[in-house]
Amino acid sequence: MRKILVLALLAVGAMSASAADDPVAIATTALQKLAPGAKVQTASPSTVPGFLAVVANGHPVLISSDGKYLVEGHVYDVDTRRDVMNDGLARVRQQALANVPASKRLTFAPPNPKYHVTVFTDPDCPYCREFHKQIAAYNQLGIAVDYLLFPLSIHPGSDKLSQTVWCSSDRHTAFNEALAGKKLAPLTCQNPIAEINGLAQKLGIDGTPGIFADDGTQLGGYVPPAQLEQRLQALDKPGK
Repeated sequence: MRKILVLALLAVGAMSASAADDPVAIATTALQKLAPGAKVQTASPSTVPGFLAVVANGHPVLISSDGKYLVEGHVYDVDTRRDVMNDGLARVRQQALANVPASKRLTFAPPNPKYHVTVFTDPDCPYCREFHKQIAAYNQLGIAVDYLLFPLSIHPGSDKLSQTVWCSSDRHTAFNEALAGKKLAPLTCQNPIAEINGLAQKLGIDGTPGIFADDGTQLGGYVPPAQLEQRLQALDKPGK
């Protein structure tokens, strides 16, 4: 009996040691004390010494490596003027966006694009319309744009309009017309809109347009063509 008890204690000690080295376990234990329902999506060493970059329920936080402290909000690297709080979330977004197939995107691209962005868009969103009004200018700068239809609940009827666009025989023309404010005859079919909505919630995206680079970096809401090109160029610089 004593031997069995000793073996059991050794096993518990081994599991505790293993958990102490597991960023996800540390983050989960810490978060459960503050938000019992929170689910850790990723946890890895942060650029902030002694902290883990954690994403839980689409929300980025920093948790100390000993699980004692949690930081939320903005944390800036003074030298680079970059908000490091978004590093963990960018990694989650990068992986998630890479898994969205071309068949669920609506693409407007130049022949030989230099850059690529994914844009969560709502056909009833004024700034989405402003963005798309300049799609030719983005393309001329070598920026390929992949739209994901993400109708917001604050725009009644946008879900049906998005569905009509997707179900049209010519989605590009229907999208152009919808964003120009033209009324379209309602259509229904199987579509990825609910799936994209779920993805946006998982990634903490709650507004449109939401513009993302391939590495998961959010480039802004509405960004004019020249400024978007500058932001994409900055991401290409070594050390960025």
